[in-house]
Amino acid sequence: MTRWKNAFFNITFALNCLLLFLLLLSDKMVIPAWLQVGGRMHPLLLHFPIALIVLYVLWILFAVSNSHYKQIASDLLLLSSITSVITALCGLLLSREPGYDPDALQTHKWAGSIIAFLLIFWYWISTAKNVSRWFNISASFVMLITIIVAGDLGAAITHGENFLMAPITPEKERKTVLFEEAFVYADVVQPVLEAKCLSCHNSKKAKGELVMETAGLLLKGGKDGRLWDTTKADLGLLMQRIHLPEDEKEHMPPSGKPQLTDEEMVILERWIKGGADMNKKVIELPPSDTLRTIAYKRLKAFSEEKYDFTAANENTIKKLNNTNRVIYPIAAKSPALVVNFYNSPYFGSKQLAELADIDQQVVELNLSKMPVKDEDLKTIARFTNLRTLNLNYSAITGNTLDQLKKLPLLKSLSLTGTAVTAKQLAVLQEFPKLRSVFIWNTGISPTALAAINKQGKIHFETGFDAAGVVMKLTPPIIANGDSIVTKPVAVQLKHYVPGTAIRYTTDGTDPDSISSPIFKNDLQVQKMFELKTRAVKPGWYSSDVVSRYFFTSRYVPDSIELLKPADAKYKAKEGRTLNDLVKSDPGRGSGKWLGFRDNNLEALLFFRQPIPATSVILSTLRDVKGLIFPPASVEIWGGTDKNKLKLLMHLSPKPTVKGDPNDNFPITCEFAPTNVSFIKIIAKPISKIPAWLKDEREKAKIEEAKIKKAELEKAKKEKVKGAEPIAEKSKDKRSAAEKAKDEKPWIFIDEVMVN
Repeated sequence: MTRWKNAFFNITFALNCLLLFLLLLSDKMVIPAWLQVGGRMHPLLLHFPIALIVLYVLWILFAVSNSHYKQIASDLLLLSSITSVITALCGLLLSREPGYDPDALQTHKWAGSIIAFLLIFWYWISTAKNVSRWFNISASFVMLITIIVAGDLGAAITHGENFLMAPITPEKERKTVLFEEAFVYADVVQPVLEAKCLSCHNSKKAKGELVMETAGLLLKGGKDGRLWDTTKADLGLLMQRIHLPEDEKEHMPPSGKPQLTDEEMVILERWIKGGADMNKKVIELPPSDTLRTIAYKRLKAFSEEKYDFTAANENTIKKLNNTNRVIYPIAAKSPALVVNFYNSPYFGSKQLAELADIDQQVVELNLSKMPVKDEDLKTIARFTNLRTLNLNYSAITGNTLDQLKKLPLLKSLSLTGTAVTAKQLAVLQEFPKLRSVFIWNTGISPTALAAINKQGKIHFETGFDAAGVVMKLTPPIIANGDSIVTKPVAVQLKHYVPGTAIRYTTDGTDPDSISSPIFKNDLQVQKMFELKTRAVKPGWYSSDVVSRYFFTSRYVPDSIELLKPADAKYKAKEGRTLNDLVKSDPGRGSGKWLGFRDNNLEALLFFRQPIPATSVILSTLRDVKGLIFPPASVEIWGGTDKNKLKLLMHLSPKPTVKGDPNDNFPITCEFAPTNVSFIKIIAKPISKIPAWLKDEREKAKIEEAKIKKAELEKAKKEKVKGAEPIAEKSKDKRSAAEKAKDEKPWIFIDEVMVN
């Protein structure tokens, strides 16, 4: 041996002796802070002996044998020995830090130390005796395998079980859990913790003395205490750490590890806020609960059933599909079908019987609000693969519910708003797969509901218990499809809360809950009016007011000619726009408005037969921000000779004042009955925007200029520091006339109605 090799050998031997001494006393060692830094070098150093051993194996396998062959091999082996003992010493120091499983550490540190001992012994043998090349090859392979095993033990401590072989090891299949049987913690929360937290908080590497492997250990918390506190606004330690910036030291999961998604954060937050119950089922959460919604989406993703029946004939499905009955696959390429029924007046037992050709493929049947009768359940019982049945607000009484026992796979049954009784529901306990029954608004008493919920495996969903809570009604629904009618029609109003009264007005005032008329299906549209409605019920707060204009157009023009063109940006269907009996949406961008700014609105209406006209209604728009206002004046001219029309009405609508809402603004022009074949309408835009609006716009411009100036000043300062400044916007180079045009008011119109 050369002098330097002897020196290195002696140092390595001494370090191995020190390693053995410390190994025997490791359980009693107390490591000072400055030595802990050396211990944390272990993950960095462990790559050197591994790389050197691999290099040594390659050298003795493929190097050409010559005078330098043995010398280089010896050097590589010595370097492997000294780096391995240093790595083992650092690992021994690191093992004294808290948070690691003692049993797992014991095996790993002994494996690493044995490698260090074997390497120095191997080096001594290879230099003291003339060992064969094949001995070195065999020994090096044994050493390489030992290093891999030791490394895998270490990886299991820091990265979790089976880290090395995970890519080629089949993953354990997650237990299939149906939504109706899933638990919030075990099936929604725990998978998140396992995926994002368990690698650092397991029994082998309990970082922060926190282990998340079981519910009990999770409740125990770590060295910093319990993980959550529902009395705190931020919900405690877990949510605090999750929401820290990723570059913060205490952010969890640590930077570089897979981070929680927004949805996973919501899962943890909602679970903690709800009391962190370990035993609650997902189905017990309120229907509107965010956690329940997320759970449904996640659980459905992996608990979808595999259907073993053949698909129905596509032509058969196509033939059965119509406006009132829609049939479609539950998923792409799935043989399972969903059937939805619509339009209750067209429903009958015959429509159910017609599904006989696909009764084995239907897994979901939606008959909500259909007049299904008790005897129809016998037909439904033929759908033997049915999983979900919706009979909400149907006409069944519950007397024949036992017919559904013939559905062996039925899991979910909806009976909301039906006449079923608690006694009739008892038969459902005999259904083998049934797990969820929805019975809102059935008239079953709270006591009876509590009793049947305790009877067995089925969860009866009863909705929100509003006892003692005053709730606000939703507004009534105005069900009429058309806002413009050519003959008297009945107004259709409805509300889905039983016992609700709908009060209304037609004079523009808001209805109250006491004196305004109650809607009794006796209101007709015979002339233009604004209908305002409000829902009221004892024990509830009245709803907000909902309103809608109804227009009559007794005489529809045969044609309409625009004498002056509309603006190119808002020309809709030109003259046809004004007599198509279609009301536009309120927004100016709907494409259904005619817009005039540079021209007056001038339109000529033609009737093949003279009509006794008494009024003209213009449906216009008011949108203050868009500079859209009612016209300054409206003139109605009429007669039987196109060239000899006379003025029938001149009107100046009320100017828009500050605070007026953006809405449909009807203008009614009434005049003495006149026989006309032609009606000419002239509406002039206001000449300039109101003074109050001009002041507001000027103030806004000044404020905007201040903000821009501040941004430029900030950009200049940042430029000094080397930052890129905000680019200054080019100045407005348009002419004064072009700028003035932008300030010109508009008229928007979508319909002209003649009565």
